Amino acid sequence: MIRKVYFLPFQIWFIVIFCMPLKMLSQSAWPASTWTSAVNLTSVMDASGIVEASGLYWNKVTKRLYLVQNDGKLRVLQFNETTQSFSQIGYKTLAGGPEAVTLVNDAESVFYILDENNYEIKKHTHTSDFASMAMTQSWDLLNAPSPMTDTGNSGPEGLAFIPDAYLVQAGFVSSVTSTTYTSQKGMGGLLFVAHQDGGYIWVFDVNPNVSNDFIYVGKYKTNREESCDLAFDASTGLLYILHNIDGNRLEITDLSSTLDTNSERVMDMVSEYFLPVPTSNTNIEGFTLTEKCPDQTVSAWLCRDASSSESSAVKTDVLRWFKPFNSDGDCETVGLGEEPIQDVIKVIPNPVLDRLTIETNLVYETYWIVDMQGRILKSGGFEFQVDAVGLHNGMYTLILKSTKNVYVSKFYKA
Repeated sequence: MIRKVYFLPFQIWFIVIFCMPLKMLSQSAWPASTWTSAVNLTSVMDASGIVEASGLYWNKVTKRLYLVQNDGKLRVLQFNETTQSFSQIGYKTLAGGPEAVTLVNDAESVFYILDENNYEIKKHTHTSDFASMAMTQSWDLLNAPSPMTDTGNSGPEGLAFIPDAYLVQAGFVSSVTSTTYTSQKGMGGLLFVAHQDGGYIWVFDVNPNVSNDFIYVGKYKTNREESCDLAFDASTGLLYILHNIDGNRLEITDLSSTLDTNSERVMDMVSEYFLPVPTSNTNIEGFTLTEKCPDQTVSAWLCRDASSSESSAVKTDVLRWFKPFNSDGDCETVGLGEEPIQDVIKVIPNPVLDRLTIETNLVYETYWIVDMQGRILKSGGFEFQVDAVGLHNGMYTLILKSTKNVYVSKFYKA
């Protein structure tokens, strides 16, 4: 079965909205409860409170919430679907000043952090119970080919991985080459870095197995002069940018970009929200959310950076859980992870062994075979038979793209 995705309505909407100046897009109210009405999860980590909470990530496979503290701590909270509650299952010390955390593959015991103190992205592996952990590779963003400079404490703070399939779908353009770009170094996607200085998003193509081996893909202006965290909703293809400035804002982009009058490439903004304001300390530095599709019931989390000198009331109120959260995006027109609905494509045999046959009457230009993380593993032009040797056992998505439409079908590799 397959999902047929029409892009024309989106294109019309894009012309109407994005041909207007950015400033014409007004901010909207926070699409969830107030800070004090949301669930306070701080005591799950420590009843006496925590400090320097700076970055969040939600693992959709294991149902775990990752939180890093700039004083060198990682905490992992496990969600219990039966009790609808969290418990802390991981608490480890990390070197440097971790400001952000992300995963490339939610099914692996590997995570990446952004160390603002040293301007590095660091890869860590761990045992399933987080008892043992090791830093295995790192990438220095102050070294060539990166043109990033040391701006002291106003450095990089947010980190997100975006798989190639979504970059292709969005027509993502490198600001260096001015052409569309997907990864070349083997990660299956790109790492996006949010920077405090100017609010820019920096993008890197990283070799996950070799330290300091990466390609600088580009630098992108956002709608604000400071950016501190990133979250990607793979079900809608939208990137959320947290701005800790102008009263705290949450900007959303679809990964498209345009050139401004200064020839800088600017992320196109879909919408922007005011954040809920907690009492006293309003230094919100972390944001993440669950995927919108298919069930459209979304949770979101915010954390604020409390200092050790602040009151107990602040330190015991740093992580809030907002449910429901009315996130952006359209499940009918965007997203590679949805369930198919029509018999327009058949993959034969299914399960696939060493070779698959595409049975369809469609005339398409490109095919992609994408894993459940959205990484493109195979691609090519119009073909009826595709080599499946090298694919690991598991579920995959076959995507056929014509001039106007994208068609999606699921298959299993045995």
